Amino acid sequence: MTGMWTLIRNGGVPPMLFILVTGLVGLAAAFHFALRARRQSLGFVKGMAAATLFGTLAASCADVGATLYTAEKSFDKGEGVERALHLVVEGLAESTSPGILGFSFLALSAMLVAVGRRRLDERAGAA
Repeated sequence: MTGMWTLIRNGGVPPMLFILVTGLVGLAAAFHFALRARRQSLGFVKGMAAATLFGTLAASCADVGATLYTAEKSFDKGEGVERALHLVVEGLAESTSPGILGFSFLALSAMLVAVGRRRLDERAGAA
């Protein structure tokens, strides 16, 4: 649990909670689709996947922007290039947190959608 909290803290709590909620809802919907394989629920799964994807991209951009802003401020304070470079490297490492969480949810959801689509195809072939 400590690792998950670190990931959420590094990515920024509000955007990471958005990714966590949309990712979990999308994953649950994809799981339901894999079990029931009803075409009507596929649109909701795609919508939640889009929300997770765009939330992930927005959070990543915000994190990179905050990193560069902080590094630029260190130049203004006269802290030097080494300090600014350290801030950029550390900040970019933390900026991967939204991608790690969001893209993991998307990968799992896509796998479950593939199972559901296979079941749909199987059912259509039997008819």
